[in-house]
Parts: sequence; C-alpha cells; structure tokens
Amino acid sequence: MDIVTLFKKYVIDNTDTSIKFFYTKTNGYYVIHIVNPNNELLNMNKHNKPFFKILINMLFDTKFKTQTGCFNYEHPDKNDPLYKYSFNELLNYFLKNNYMMILVDINKTKKNPIIPISQLIINNNTLWTLCTNIEYRKKGFMTILLNHLFKLIKNNKLKTFIYLPELKIYIKKTNPLTQMLLKYYSSYGFKKNENENENDYIIMNYNE
Repeated sequence: MDIVTLFKKYVIDNTDTSIKFFYTKTNGYYVIHIVNPNNELLNMNKHNKPFFKILINMLFDTKFKTQTGCFNYEHPDKNDPLYKYSFNELLNYFLKNNYMMILVDINKTKKNPIIPISQLIINNNTLWTLCTNIEYRKKGFMTILLNHLFKLIKNNKLKTFIYLPELKIYIKKTNPLTQMLLKYYSSYGFKKNENENENDYIIMNYNE
C-alpha cells in the first residue's frame, strides 16, 4: 500500500467539506497538513478514528492518574469536566482549528500504520498546541517539525498565510516547562514580549 493510499484510508475523513489534506516530507518523515479554514469538525470512520484517538490522547489523557497528555497540567482538578469528555467532545475541543501539521511515523506492519509523533496548530498568525507523543519526547521531533514549518513559510509553500514579523506563540504560565520553552523558542527567533501579556499566558513574538 503506497503512502497516498495509507493517508486516504487512515487519516483523511473523505467528506465533501472545505477541509483539505496534503502531505510534505522532512528528515525521512511525513508531515500531514490539515487545512480547515471554516473550523469544521473532522469526520470519523472506523479507519481514521484510531489515528485521531492517539492524537487526542497525546494532547490530553482522560485518565487522571496517569496524565501523560501535553495539556493535562492545565486541568489539575480531577473534577474538571474535561476528564469526562467523550472522544468526539475532545476532538471538537482540540482539533477544530484553521491549520494543523502532524509529524507522523509510518509502520505498514501494524494494524494502525500511521502514528502521530508531534503536532502544532496555526490560528490567526499564532502557533498553538505544540505537542509531542510521550513515546517520542526528548528525541528532537518537535525541532524537526518546527524546522520544517519555517522552511515552508520562507519558501512560500505553506497552505496558509503567515506574516513572520507578527508571528506569535503563547506559553501558559502554569506550564511546568515554561523556562525551558522560553529558551527553546528563543532559539527560533522568538522573544518574550514584556509589554504584551495576558493573564494566563506569556506571549513571544518572532523577531529574527
């Protein structure tokens, strides 16, 4: 089964909507792009649901005791309603966005052959929801994805408009990795905006 057939079967929702899917390649890995200008809800079927379930669990682990998701720290109360959300509710909560990039691992011998590694979302000239699958963390995969993003932007190959001088990234102040993230994003040319803070977030502006 070639890569296009794999993506059509295990990722693309095959509905007649404004959502568009395409892929690029970097460092030997594939990157799936989901362009969703109207913030429509992705359609699930028996083939693509396993992929998106892994992606959702990567973002938010509904098991309060394990909390392996990237954004569980934002919901420290076990009574938080998000822990009771259904898969479809979580899908709506996290993935209804304008533009998504997902770095994936391909293993055609597995029942679910496409595994999300790292992902990011672009909305309103801002980077959101940067996350890496717990099984792939601390191995440089987010760096691969971000490097690819900036290469696409600078070569005008991204399927959404990004104005680099005003590109922003938000860091939740309660994130336990805040200082590490400030240093990490600084390496890409982002600088902390001392004059532009929201109550819950530190804002960094691209300034390279």
